[in-house]
Amino acid sequence: MPHVVLHTSSPLRELIDELEPFVVREADTVWRLRDTYLSKGGQHALAECLVVIAGRPQRFFVHLAQRAHDAAVVVRLYASPPVEPLPSVKRMIALLAEAVERAHPDVEIAHSTIREAFTDRYRYEPDPRRTGWDPLLSLETLGGRIEWEAIYGRLGEVEIEIGSGKGSFLVAAAADRSDVNFLSIERARPYAEHLRDRVNRHDLRNVRIVRTDAGRFLAERVVPGSVRALHIYFPDPWPKKRHRKRRLITPDFVAAAAQALEPGGEIRFVTDHAKYFARATAAFEAHSDLRAAPVLEAEMTDLTNYERKYRAEGRPIHRARYQRVPPP
Repeated sequence: MPHVVLHTSSPLRELIDELEPFVVREADTVWRLRDTYLSKGGQHALAECLVVIAGRPQRFFVHLAQRAHDAAVVVRLYASPPVEPLPSVKRMIALLAEAVERAHPDVEIAHSTIREAFTDRYRYEPDPRRTGWDPLLSLETLGGRIEWEAIYGRLGEVEIEIGSGKGSFLVAAAADRSDVNFLSIERARPYAEHLRDRVNRHDLRNVRIVRTDAGRFLAERVVPGSVRALHIYFPDPWPKKRHRKRRLITPDFVAAAAQALEPGGEIRFVTDHAKYFARATAAFEAHSDLRAAPVLEAEMTDLTNYERKYRAEGRPIHRARYQRVPPP
């Protein structure tokens, strides 16, 4: 049976949430992902696929199953209705695997029995129509500590979002507050590229993007006391014990964040993961330069796609706000 194995440590539900329907055309053949259906337990999904060759459609399902022992996802033909594994069908499986890999940064194609069905022809390429201005910065060209005026071409308050994902908060905030300079720290290339396109489409000249480690960037590249606000919304909780070292909020990160903030500057933190929230807030509260502040419900609600989805599912949302203590 033709199949592809995707290495990941993320739940299948999260991968499916990021997967969008697509259409690929070549000569007289069209491949289309119409929709994806996740099982109640979240370990299996069915992708409804359509291949049209010379006007004749063939509809079938591709099965995605997450293995319990290593969390890898196996992508293969679903048994019903039975489908002959023709080259066009194998190409659909390959396209679906590529789409999952492209949509989520924690996915890598590890093994396949249909390597001949893969091609880089349809992989993401930056928009060739983009003008000379590019919001995505190259750290190699910026030198040491970053002078905000140099990269924005103006003075103004600076706010940083860490882990912008698809950019729902950042794009809306930058459009509403054009006087503020916004920076996205987004380590994952697919998300950074996606955000770059959104920023370009909306012509948001007050946004810049960097692909880097957030803790090191705050500690080594940001001028101390130069940031008005840090926004941290739904960072990956890495719930498994062996993965906790990957969590963003650690004592070292908190020290770097506090150093970057101007006196009275603030950190806004939102998560749906109760245990991570408890550990993160303990780390914030342990730092002598930070103090808890009242949560601004009107300004810290429904900021991201994750929150809207989790609220619809009935998950509790945890919010916290901390301010940099002004010097005596």
